[in-house]
Amino acid sequence: MRESFVRTMEALVAIAATYMAAVTMVQTTLYSRIIAKISNSFLGPTLEPYMGYFNIAVIVLVLFASFTFWRRGDEVWFGRLFSLNMLMFFPSVLDFSTFNWVGLIFDLRPISRVTHIWVFAVGLLLQMAYLMLRYTVRFRYVREELRGRGSDEQDINDITQGQVSYLILLTTITAAITAGIYIALPYLTDIAINPLARIPAPHMLIGFVVVVFIAAATVTYLRSSTES
Repeated sequence: MRESFVRTMEALVAIAATYMAAVTMVQTTLYSRIIAKISNSFLGPTLEPYMGYFNIAVIVLVLFASFTFWRRGDEVWFGRLFSLNMLMFFPSVLDFSTFNWVGLIFDLRPISRVTHIWVFAVGLLLQMAYLMLRYTVRFRYVREELRGRGSDEQDINDITQGQVSYLILLTTITAAITAGIYIALPYLTDIAINPLARIPAPHMLIGFVVVVFIAAATVTYLRSSTES
């Protein structure tokens, strides 16, 4: 697998993630409120003939930014790409948040035009995209290191193909498990609600278990990183 293929895959992943984040953003309540504020401002009469194309212009602009970040091709710019995507994704999270703190400031009543499944899928896509881009950068670094050691080009391509195949498999399995948990969560809640209701402080118990689990996972990750 040549480096040009890896770069092409990175471009497709980056553009797809940014496009989905942008399409989601323009259907959110916060975005609609901002557009309404612009229309009612002193710029309204000037921009009125072009407001029908405003959403398309925003999407094209962020896609151009995504393409620019991809061309830089390192971890720093991919991190900025992820930040851009999450910034656009944030208003959709507010629409489904049980604590509407933004609404307390701007009198915002969430009326989203996308479903919670859509928001979950886009959020999962953004996480997968960043994970893939972060590791493909490392794969390219490995290629350069192997070239510096005098490795054969075909061997390097074979190594890259194995790395990319494993990455795709890993991200696919992770996404499938995450989606399965999300879909099954309401049913698991119904099953667990009766036993948990008998516990004096279920929220404290669940919080304690989650904190212990996160701490154990963090320690395991740090130890594995140190050993490698």
